[in-house]
Amino acid sequence: MQATRYSVAFALIATVLSPMPIRGQQAPSAAPLRPVPITQLDLNQRHPELDGRRISLRPARPTPIKDILPVLVRGTRLSVIADPSVNQTFLGELKNVTIREALDVILEPSGLDYSIRGEVIRVFPRELETRFFNIDYVSTQRSSSRTIAGTGTSTGGSTSRVTGTDSADVHADLAEGVKSLLSAEGRMNVDRTAALLRVTDRPSRLARVEQYLDAVMLRVTRQVQIEAKVVEVALRDEFSAGIDWRAVLGGLTPNPTSSPTTTQVSSGGMTLTLNVTDFSALLKALAAQGDVNVLSSPRIIAMNNEPAIMRAATQDAHSLTESIVMSLTAQISADGIIHMNVNPSVTERTGLASSQLGDQVPLITVREADTMVRVRPGETIVIAGLMHERSDRRKTDLVILLTPTLVRPSGPR
Repeated sequence: MQATRYSVAFALIATVLSPMPIRGQQAPSAAPLRPVPITQLDLNQRHPELDGRRISLRPARPTPIKDILPVLVRGTRLSVIADPSVNQTFLGELKNVTIREALDVILEPSGLDYSIRGEVIRVFPRELETRFFNIDYVSTQRSSSRTIAGTGTSTGGSTSRVTGTDSADVHADLAEGVKSLLSAEGRMNVDRTAALLRVTDRPSRLARVEQYLDAVMLRVTRQVQIEAKVVEVALRDEFSAGIDWRAVLGGLTPNPTSSPTTTQVSSGGMTLTLNVTDFSALLKALAAQGDVNVLSSPRIIAMNNEPAIMRAATQDAHSLTESIVMSLTAQISADGIIHMNVNPSVTERTGLASSQLGDQVPLITVREADTMVRVRPGETIVIAGLMHERSDRRKTDLVILLTPTLVRPSGPR
């Protein structure tokens, strides 16, 4: 606890005496004096009795603080006055502490404060303060859910919905976190429209709220840029079992390091991480095993723990959507490691079928993966093994390449 400070400003004024003029010479003209800086004197300096005298105190039972205060200053020149509303009690043991230290530990837990003016100490209830905090975050709720329209079957068309991860409600989460830090008298209000948080509480509680908000906003405003490539490889007959990744990596110069992940990928796929700086060389290595077709090459910036969707789609009169959809959520740790949930999906028309009414309806094929990965910035995530056999009996392998990098802030917050 800090006692209220009182300071006095002294303006120092200097007077210069001109030397006596020498006979026969003209007295020099007086030059204007330069202003002298103002000096601040702090009257809350170390006090010989507040900070020099030491006492011990051990009440046998809870004792009114009003009765303890005169004991603290007994034998000193100090006087103490308690506000009439002070009715708290104290129970504890103080050994060889200064009077200032005793005031701090006795008054602060009881919601009391004190000020010192000259030799008089005044004790009073600590007044609640109100502070406003900016919440610079978009007030919205988002979801990575998406709909695949016109999925054809032999019995007719249908529509399926793939549900991803909903974004967090940052304002609601902040409100819950701040509430847990407030005292019984504290109160708060979140204005989503103005992106403003108003908190009323004791100064010590407000300091905790500020520390918490700084930590939260530092984390939720981290960003990652994700460069993606969706590549389809029409495999030659000798690679009909899938891409030989050892041959691909061996054909790159210099040979990149790779590490297989331990996460599960749906649809029988596989994932690994690579240190690749030359994507053209990687595509050339893939071309040694089949015809390479880059289906999509999007780039997106995502905020920490917020779902992001990259989508490229075409739709015909039958409401059939052929699309490439990449749904992902990235979490950036304090040491810069990126954790990602990735859900790529490729939907394409593969033929026609007759419905029960005799109508021709489209058939579509969906190749999809869902995986969790952990990579360093600049490493490339490879999701592959999503095989499909086309009508010409040629097998294709779908390869998704994701390279996340951290987005550094342009300046200090």
